[in-house]
Amino acid sequence: MKLVVKKALNNNVLLVNTPNHEKRIIMGAGLGWGIKPGDTFDSNNEKIDQVFVVENQAYANTFQEMLQRVSIEDIKLANEIIESGEKVLGYKCSTNILFSLSDHISFMLKRIRNGEEFANPLEWDIKTIYPDEYKYSLEAVDFLRKKTKLDIPQREAAFIALHFINSHFDADNMHETLEVTKIIQNVIDIVNYHYGKEFDENSYAFSRFVVHLRYFILRELHSENDNTGGSLLEIVSLKYPNEYACAKKIKEFLEKTYSWSIDDGELLYLTLHLDRLAENN
Repeated sequence: MKLVVKKALNNNVLLVNTPNHEKRIIMGAGLGWGIKPGDTFDSNNEKIDQVFVVENQAYANTFQEMLQRVSIEDIKLANEIIESGEKVLGYKCSTNILFSLSDHISFMLKRIRNGEEFANPLEWDIKTIYPDEYKYSLEAVDFLRKKTKLDIPQREAAFIALHFINSHFDADNMHETLEVTKIIQNVIDIVNYHYGKEFDENSYAFSRFVVHLRYFILRELHSENDNTGGSLLEIVSLKYPNEYACAKKIKEFLEKTYSWSIDDGELLYLTLHLDRLAENN
């Protein structure tokens, strides 16, 4: 397939058009040397080692801007981690993860080469609330160790996991992902204290409870109310009084801390999830 060069982003990166007018970014050592717009390139050229589909002009602009601060090698590392992660985790990441993870890897490797290490205060929370992303990110750390020959600490897995979490759950930004994670952990702490024990974080009931919390919190952060099922609350509260009492504690905490207005429908769902959690742990 013949590719038509639109622009050389640098000596190793080209923005091209396919015969179907699809824009792509191709990368490879020396690809841009002596190339000018309108030149053609064979898609089977042995110099090409990375290909990215360009969704819009903003993507191309962001990619070009990223090349000013991130090396091609770090972008390749990020891309390999993303492609492998999508297979392992079973979902497609948003395109923005390439930019955020490339930036993170570049900065992380510079820190490690300079002997600087950062602790992640949410490491335990991420490991508990997002076990699949955390487990894969441990593999990503091993991959980076082998590729870079650097002693990358295991704690970096929590940072990498956040990029997949942020990408998968369509959060607007990393700040929102961190906020959701903190709120979920606070709710779990309330539940553990109420029942006087810690629940099995690997159980299906725990996973379902966390998923419910995640989407409930995102709705609240975006002021999207879902007041359904509230008419059953009186019946459910009588049938599951202990779970209802715990749900009310969660409601009081969220209303006091975040000034949210938790409706009866959400109180009902929390009570039912807590009953399933208590029954299966």
